Amino acid sequence: MVTTGGPVSIDNAGTIVGASRGIELGGAATIVNSGDITATAGTAIATAGAAPNVSVSIVNTGNITGVGTAVQTNNGADNFDMRGGTVRGAIRTADGVDNFTMSGGQIDSLDQGGALDNFTMSGGHIVDVFSNGDFATMTGGRIGMIDLNIGNNVMRMSGGTVDRDIVAWGNNDTLIMSGGSVGGVVDFGNGNNVATVTGGTIGQGYFTGTGTDRFTWDEGGTIGGQVSLGAGTDTAILRNLRDANLANLNAMDGGLGEDSLTLDNTVLTGAGRLRNFETLALTNASALTIDPALTLGDGSASAGALTIDATSRLSAGGIGASTIASANSGGLVNVTNAGLIDLTSGGNSTADRLTIAGNYAGNNGQLLVQTALGGDGSPSDALAIARGAGSGTTTIGVTNVGGAGGLTTGDGIPVVMTSDGATTAAGSFALAGGSLSAGAYTYYLFKGGVNAGTSENWYLRSSLPPQPAPAPAPPPTPTPAPGPAPAPAPAPSPGPGPAPAPAPVVQPVAAPGTPALPPAPPPGAPATPLYRMEVPVYAQVPAVARQLGIEQLGTFHDRQGRQSLLAEKGRVAAAWGRVWGGHHEARQGGEARPAFDGNLVGLQVGHDLYADGTPQGHRNHYGAYFGYARASGDVSGNALGFPDYDAGRITVDAYSIGGYWTHVGPSGWYTDAVVQGSKLTIDPRSRRGVGAETDGKALAASLEAGVPLALSGRWILEPQAQLIWQRVWVDSLNDGISNVSFQGTSGWLGRIGARLETTFETRGVQWQPWLRVNLLRSFGGSDDTTYGGATTLGTSVRGTAGQIGAGVAANLGKHSSLYATVGYTTNLDGHQRDAIFGNLGARWRW
Repeated sequence: MVTTGGPVSIDNAGTIVGASRGIELGGAATIVNSGDITATAGTAIATAGAAPNVSVSIVNTGNITGVGTAVQTNNGADNFDMRGGTVRGAIRTADGVDNFTMSGGQIDSLDQGGALDNFTMSGGHIVDVFSNGDFATMTGGRIGMIDLNIGNNVMRMSGGTVDRDIVAWGNNDTLIMSGGSVGGVVDFGNGNNVATVTGGTIGQGYFTGTGTDRFTWDEGGTIGGQVSLGAGTDTAILRNLRDANLANLNAMDGGLGEDSLTLDNTVLTGAGRLRNFETLALTNASALTIDPALTLGDGSASAGALTIDATSRLSAGGIGASTIASANSGGLVNVTNAGLIDLTSGGNSTADRLTIAGNYAGNNGQLLVQTALGGDGSPSDALAIARGAGSGTTTIGVTNVGGAGGLTTGDGIPVVMTSDGATTAAGSFALAGGSLSAGAYTYYLFKGGVNAGTSENWYLRSSLPPQPAPAPAPPPTPTPAPGPAPAPAPAPSPGPGPAPAPAPVVQPVAAPGTPALPPAPPPGAPATPLYRMEVPVYAQVPAVARQLGIEQLGTFHDRQGRQSLLAEKGRVAAAWGRVWGGHHEARQGGEARPAFDGNLVGLQVGHDLYADGTPQGHRNHYGAYFGYARASGDVSGNALGFPDYDAGRITVDAYSIGGYWTHVGPSGWYTDAVVQGSKLTIDPRSRRGVGAETDGKALAASLEAGVPLALSGRWILEPQAQLIWQRVWVDSLNDGISNVSFQGTSGWLGRIGARLETTFETRGVQWQPWLRVNLLRSFGGSDDTTYGGATTLGTSVRGTAGQIGAGVAANLGKHSSLYATVGYTTNLDGHQRDAIFGNLGARWRW
């Protein structure tokens, strides 16, 4: 069929067949085909050469078949609406603003020719290549390949499938992709290209050539292979992405030029995939994991910069040695951290070291490390700075990984290291919370160690090192004696230059935020241990428990008044009770030198279960008692480097049961044997609230004797001796810092003294006032407290004290008597001990 002139309309529902042409158009035309149009040896629909600029509009739901080319139009504004059916052979349009729309059917290929053409596809299938489209929109369907060719092309894709590639050549091209899939690459070549990907899949990467390119990948989709932006000043943004989106991305490459990459609310594992970017920014809660190197720049003049904002993190944990360095040999990268550098992200590893080959600046940033807190050189993660400078402010958070604590006597535990001439500014690092504790020790952060060459490093230390020894003065130069002028000497051969002066030893400086420290020890003195605040509190536990047991045991006269009050016989002969209390101040020796300042109070209720006697005047009283006692007071000692540090409080409650046998001889001499068992409830707490309740038990035995000696008149002097044995067991506790165990120890208390008494009677009441002096000696082992199974600190239980007291016993009648005691105890050796005490008792005869 041949048309001349136009416009014409052809509505074909039948069959049109020609040899070289099925339909040849000599002018503008509109064709609606639902039938078959076939050229057996040429083009099925073609515009005649004599009509180069006519416009053709085709709507197809049928079949169009040509040989090689199925549809050919010239330079007019053509429209092709492919709604169904098939087109066998290529569809080709020449210059002119052409529009192609496809919602169904299948065509072999499409070439939209020159000028600015529009392409819209929502369905159907282009088997081979779609080319020369300038503004292409694809929401569905399938295409073998898209070649946008030269032009400022725009490709919008929200659905459908491209089996192979999308390519464009030169000029400034744009990709806007929110869905669909591309099986191969997207390659836009040279030009200032723009790509925005929010969904869909690109199977083998996105590429550009030379130009100023912008690439944005936002929230969705996946890209395989690599994103390569080519030469030029390029900008890339990865926004709202997670590792699932980035899993198939092998590389993100900025190419040559000054390129920048921003991670915006993006999680990316594998910083080695980021290449040739001079500027890398982590923003808006982004997270980047190094594996094990991050290289900035492309080897040109710019060394590279990394910035971490206040919401983002860089992780390098669990991989051992990792680096941030410049691709420019000798260049110094610049790392600015306002967020978090995390070396704890790989499990419990303490062997991670992140080296920054350049400058590091903290902008109120954080550094997280894991350390097995112990002595010098304990395993620890660390930040290392090579060749550059550390500045700004960074807080170091330390997690203790199984460290039982230990005393550092050398440099300490390194957490920030420098090398190759790197420096760190004073105050550039601080320890989170100012301190941390492990085992028996508190650790502070110090700039500089105690050895030469460590002044720019930062260490955790559990001791305060002594001041460095002053440098020796140089020896004086002797004055040469005058002599004859020497003969001219030959010119000396050049010798080696002077030896470099050794690096000076600098006193370590505490980091900002460190609590106040005592003065450093003098040169040559041992380092001052920094015991944690709880150490003197725990060290005092056995001593306070032991003293509570001693006070509860008391003496025969504290419990019973005096011998003459024990006159009963038979079963359940008499009952008695007493209350007692006092204020005690006591210090012990040992590393912690704990001191207790508090009150001890208690009560006892007892009963003589049986009493008998002999014709010769001997009397025996067998009985039992129940008691409750409580100790509560403040504890001070060696803590945080200070002596007599106000460390905390301790409370001990003792619930006791005891049995006794008292024998009184005819002349009033006596022996008193007591066995006592106690259940203990103990609550030690430091001033910072650290502590834990625990339980314990105590077993004590006392043997006492006294012999009254008559003096002139009514006065009697009674020498006395008493020996008390006691063993205290305290259950281990865990205060959240470490396990604390107490070694069960036995202690002895010996007492020798004398009591001077007299007797008088007024108004039917017999009064027996008395005075008493005692010498007390404590002896035995030491109270050992072990922290984390690693550090054991001992506390001496030895001491000598003097005691004076006064009391009175009143026999009120046949059934009752009262007695009271007051006294004072003070130390006679180097360990402070002061106590004021009182006792009030009563006895009832049945």
